[in-house]
Amino acid sequence: MTWTVVQDDTGPPPRPVIADFMATSYMPVDDLPITEASSEVIEPPIEVIPPVPIERSPSMPIDPTWAVIDASMAARDGDREQAAGFAGARATNARSIVYVIDASGSMITWLTMVLEALSQSLDRLDASQRYAVMFFQGDEVITVPPARLQSARQRNIRNTTQWTRQGANLMPGGGSNPLPALQAALELQPDVIFLLSEGLQGPRGDLVDQSAVLTSLDELNPIADPVTGRRWTTIQCIQVSNDAMEAAEDHSLLKSIADRHGGPDGWTSLGRSDLIRRSGADQ
Repeated sequence: MTWTVVQDDTGPPPRPVIADFMATSYMPVDDLPITEASSEVIEPPIEVIPPVPIERSPSMPIDPTWAVIDASMAARDGDREQAAGFAGARATNARSIVYVIDASGSMITWLTMVLEALSQSLDRLDASQRYAVMFFQGDEVITVPPARLQSARQRNIRNTTQWTRQGANLMPGGGSNPLPALQAALELQPDVIFLLSEGLQGPRGDLVDQSAVLTSLDELNPIADPVTGRRWTTIQCIQVSNDAMEAAEDHSLLKSIADRHGGPDGWTSLGRSDLIRRSGADQ
């Protein structure tokens, strides 16, 4: 195929088109013929499809019982606020919660009050929510039976409370390395973890390697939403101290975990009087 382009000089030159986006009005580049629209409205014919008859067997009547039950449960679930609070920290839309509590030697003066705050927090959970409780001392994880998420029914909560208040089950001592307990808690894939401690130290009282703990947590609990930075599990951190103001200003490992895994409200610092007061007003 062969073609040739020939410039025809007999006609007028083409009119350039200029788009001025700053102008308030525009002139047409050429006069266009005006055509009047017809006032007659033409509607396309609508094809009516006859309904298909549905055969019903007289031997199988329709029972609306399950439909009524499902609608009732859906309405009830829609009005329920699945929240959780512990020692002043609070989380919304929490269907599953794991409490990870320091039971090291530094918690000997705090554990009684913390257990009372735990009991009140569990009592405020809805029966549709699930929970688990873990303690850590040194590198050891002490899990309250049955070592899994369980429904927040009164019988389960009562068993948990009785287990924690038996002195033989919880004897504060040693250091406080939270990583093994956090790993065990994250394996349950909860919506939120409440992590409470007076101060995180190694199993022999030495300082925990913060960089190693944070790196491991980033791998165990990666970012789920790159836009918001939200992770699969929210870790709410509570630090108890004799001086709440000093704890709030401390750039501790707890604070670092809260900043990276807890979001804007992931950090709470409490003094002794605050813990007593807030344990009764979590939610």
